[in-house]
Amino acid sequence: MRIPLQVVLLGLSIATATLIFEGAKRAMSGKHRRSPKQGDSPTAKEAKIARETAHVEDTASVPTEKEVAAAEAARARLNGDQTTTASTSEGKLPDGPEPVVIDIDYITSGQLLPLEKDTVNEQLQAAVQQLDARDWTQAIQGLNVVRQAAVHHKHTLEPSLSRVVPLVLNSVKSLRSSLCKTAVMCVADLFSVFGNSMEPYMDLGSLTRPANSLLLQLLLKASSNDKRFVIEEVQQSLRIMAGSVDPAVCLDRLVPYAAHRNPKVRAQVAVVLTAAAEQMTPEDLVQYGNDKLLKVGGALVTDNTPDARTAARGLLTLLRKSHDTAASTASTSDGEKENSPAVVRDSSNISRNTGRALTSKPAVKDSRPACDDPESNVDAWESYCRSMLAPSVAAAVLKVVNK
Repeated sequence: MRIPLQVVLLGLSIATATLIFEGAKRAMSGKHRRSPKQGDSPTAKEAKIARETAHVEDTASVPTEKEVAAAEAARARLNGDQTTTASTSEGKLPDGPEPVVIDIDYITSGQLLPLEKDTVNEQLQAAVQQLDARDWTQAIQGLNVVRQAAVHHKHTLEPSLSRVVPLVLNSVKSLRSSLCKTAVMCVADLFSVFGNSMEPYMDLGSLTRPANSLLLQLLLKASSNDKRFVIEEVQQSLRIMAGSVDPAVCLDRLVPYAAHRNPKVRAQVAVVLTAAAEQMTPEDLVQYGNDKLLKVGGALVTDNTPDARTAARGLLTLLRKSHDTAASTASTSDGEKENSPAVVRDSSNISRNTGRALTSKPAVKDSRPACDDPESNVDAWESYCRSMLAPSVAAAVLKVVNK
């Protein structure tokens, strides 16, 4: 069968056109991306692109651990198999021993038993080591042994106070509430038993080294601790301290903290100042110095803390009674001097011959007490306050103290 010439020519024309189009297409793509010839080195940018592309291709082909775990978890959920999930979560469980619940018994002073007589010194030495241990349960055991020694073996413990009190102070500063409360109970027993012997250890650091001051740490715990049972125990300890130590010494230690920057500490100072002043007679307060205490009370009664103002009223009331008692005593003594009998010689009863007084009679003078006016004490107290304090502070003091 013969193919017409026209058909052959048409096929050749189509093939030629196709070849021309393909060649033009390759030529156009070569303008935008030139393939490097043999011997040409790629540029830095082309090399960087090539490395990043190769890295992406490599990482894309290898799944990460997170992806593997997610795939296994999804497979386990689909198949209803929990073994895989358990195996993957098993590694997240915490290791180590299980926490132990420890019950602390707070022993009152009346429940403390004496130590064995033959081993008192050995038990005290072991207690000192326990107080310095990192395990807080051992520290509590050591504190209870010190309390037993203080209540039942006073003379054995007293020489070791210089070593024991700083260690007890470290426990007072502890953030663990159980250890702190037990240490505060130990401090209360020490003050109750040793009294004035604890005075050298009350305020070793004072304001310059507050961390070493037992008194300041007690005041801070009573004002800033977040556990109510600790606060109540510290307040009880401070009251025992105020009643066990010489009141004048206690006042000397407390007065500097009346200007502490912490308002809650100032409130606690006002409470303890009043408790210490209550241990003194009006004459003792006068001898200590009403002027100093009046200035402290005036500062506290105008404090911006309600607790400080409330506690300061008790101190000012005591100072008012002391002032009135001193004024009454002074007026009585003056009246006794004025009422003392005096022998007066009458010139008409003098013998002209002998020159002796034949008769003598006491001359009674009209001497009324200087404070016979009921309002005189009030006026004296008001004058005293206005002479010692600033006008605004004096007005506040006179307002809160009953006239």
